[in-house]
Amino acid sequence: MVSIMSKWTIWSVVTCLIGATGILVAAVLDTAPAQERAIPKQDLILGSDARTGKSLFEQHCILCHDPGGKGDGLEIAGAEVADLSSAATQRKLNVDLIKTIHEGGPCKVMPSWTFRLSDKQVHDLLAYIRTLKQ
Repeated sequence: MVSIMSKWTIWSVVTCLIGATGILVAAVLDTAPAQERAIPKQDLILGSDARTGKSLFEQHCILCHDPGGKGDGLEIAGAEVADLSSAATQRKLNVDLIKTIHEGGPCKVMPSWTFRLSDKQVHDLLAYIRTLKQ
């Protein structure tokens, strides 16, 4: 089993490669059994701060996702805005949610935040999103 620290190191290297080269590198980072992956682990977001994440959420995300993260904010061209408090979203792996924040949402209705938020800010934001459970 790959330790959390080595997963973090692998993810950091992959993120740097993507940022430096502009090439998407696919890697299998999660080797945990399915039952361990069913519930996202808060400890995978090392050093993140949900309070800072809340401030970032209020600054950048609240318009579409609404204050509770339920997706009842601004409607954009009839697109569904993700309910960040839903069980389906909360079951997603941290790496998948980070990818969505970096690359944007389905059909690019949600913009990419890659060049707007630092990796630390994305992790803080994710830490806050994890507090929005129903």
